[in-house]
Amino acid sequence: MYCSRCGIEVDPAVDHCPLCDAPIQKLPMDDGSPWPSEEAPVTSPPPMSPDERKALSRTITTLGFLIPVSIVLTVDWFISRSLSWSLFVLVSLGAAWLWALIPLIFNRRPYLLIASIILIALALQAALGLLAGDTSWLLPIGIPIVVSAGLLSTGVTMLTRSARRIGGNLAGWILLAIAVLSVATDILVSLWMNGSWRPGWSIIVASTLLPIAVLLLFLHYRPSRQKRLRRYFHV
Repeated sequence: MYCSRCGIEVDPAVDHCPLCDAPIQKLPMDDGSPWPSEEAPVTSPPPMSPDERKALSRTITTLGFLIPVSIVLTVDWFISRSLSWSLFVLVSLGAAWLWALIPLIFNRRPYLLIASIILIALALQAALGLLAGDTSWLLPIGIPIVVSAGLLSTGVTMLTRSARRIGGNLAGWILLAIAVLSVATDILVSLWMNGSWRPGWSIIVASTLLPIAVLLLFLHYRPSRQKRLRRYFHV
């Protein structure tokens, strides 16, 4: 007799395979049925460790970015017989790949995560400027905008880590940071292009985000009136 699962030869007197513990089919059975009365236990692979899951995520992320890289290189080479516009795309994809991998490395170190994102963004700006042959915009607008975004992200992270309770306050801080970054970006671009700081579009963005942010923060930090306000606004 042989085991129907693993195929090894078994003694006719045993009821289960000594190797894989599968029930052994015997003909005829006591009840006249040609099949065993119990099913073979389903074996499942052991769960992956956190390091194995991170390694698998890094591998899948890398393979996912290699697909557009190969497509861009192939299209650019067959069209122009050289690497021209594809270099800009490859540099951007490389930065996006690093941004996707960083959370897997610094998932519990938010400040190192923010610092790494800033450094990659600065390197991306420098690479794009060198490829375009114009780096005059890096110092007046490129670097200040990235640094401002990093400082605002650090501020939101510090407020989040020091808060006793997370809720609408997080959304309020993020909206405030976006409003401040919009105004700073508008001023920097205006100074570089026109020589005067006259914010335009950022005023519309800030005037839209600030009331929502203030309302969220008010609802979060006024717990004594929170139920009454929720009932009033039907939320």
